[in-house]
Amino acid sequence: MPFSFKIEKKDKRTNARVGIIKTSHGTIKTPAFAPVATKASVKSLSPEDLLKSGSQVVLGNTYHLYLRPGTEVLKKFKGFGPFMGWRGPTITDSGGYQVSFLWEGNKKTQKNADEPTGRVIKITDQGAWFSSYIDGSKHLLTPEKSMQIQKELGADIIMAFDQPLGLGYSRAAKKEAFGRTLKWEERSFVAWKRLKSSQALFGIVQGDTDEKLRRASFKFVLETGFPGIAMGGESIGKDPKITARTLDTVSDLLPDDKPLHALGLGGGPEGIFEAIQRGVDIFDNTGITRMARTGLLFIYPEDGGTRQNKFRMDINKKSFKSDKKPISKICECEACQNFSRAYLHHLLTSGELLGLRLASIHNVFYINDLMRKIRRSIIKNDFLTFKKTWLKT
Repeated sequence: MPFSFKIEKKDKRTNARVGIIKTSHGTIKTPAFAPVATKASVKSLSPEDLLKSGSQVVLGNTYHLYLRPGTEVLKKFKGFGPFMGWRGPTITDSGGYQVSFLWEGNKKTQKNADEPTGRVIKITDQGAWFSSYIDGSKHLLTPEKSMQIQKELGADIIMAFDQPLGLGYSRAAKKEAFGRTLKWEERSFVAWKRLKSSQALFGIVQGDTDEKLRRASFKFVLETGFPGIAMGGESIGKDPKITARTLDTVSDLLPDDKPLHALGLGGGPEGIFEAIQRGVDIFDNTGITRMARTGLLFIYPEDGGTRQNKFRMDINKKSFKSDKKPISKICECEACQNFSRAYLHHLLTSGELLGLRLASIHNVFYINDLMRKIRRSIIKNDFLTFKKTWLKT
């Protein structure tokens, strides 16, 4: 089945929309969340866990999968999805983020700070040289190689190779990285066409919070003819206000025939609402499962979730040691239906692996459940009311 995107319903007062993405491995009802399977695994969760938690699509990491198990292995399985036993739609990033921020000793600036990293040796217009965190071997990642790797990873949606703008970049460094990204994305598009791939290539919009750069990047992606659009950079990260401001700079340019993906969208439920209000159709985030593994569990407004507590609870706190209640009184996930807060507290403070699984199931279910409720509110022309009720603004 060829890739396609169709809007089924648009909110009358915002850019929020409900749509269907069709791929050769199934459909995605949007807005949708893509759990991150960095190394062909969403940590502690099986494909069955993901399905039961309402997941429709997963995202794999090109950089990590290229280094291990390697494309020769994954080609034999016809992609990382079949390799991990996932039969639904898949997405891969380009590797651009990883090789742009693998500066030695700079882990604090990375979204995936718990992931092992190598070191960037040099970034030029040709591509990015980096050393493997596994064995120190040297590799050159170029737009053309990224397209070839992603084809062998077998994802339904792939990303153009880019150089994100770092928060600490000088004005000159930002200008250089922005210009290089346009060149790399154009080369990615040409290479993708040459490969005659059935995958859908998304162009990545960069520019940080600079309105002029963002709009120029967005127009470039549209004019080049990418099947989809992705918003990248640190400004789509953890601060909902910055995310909203960044998306506002290009919201009037968003077409109806191309889906919009937010790469690494942060900010919890508040960030999700702000992004969807501005037209985001799909997003990924590593923090949702990472927080679960540290005991930070999402809770609904009915459970006391607010902007102040970021709609989450820390199950490690002593106050939950003998709490018989479930994580959430309204959640229908496996963890909430069968176990108490006290048991989750015990598992996680004892280092028991079951605790990682149950906590991750809950957080993934919660975000997917929020997506279902948001889709329903858009269909009913009630999105802003639903947002206001949830966030209590």
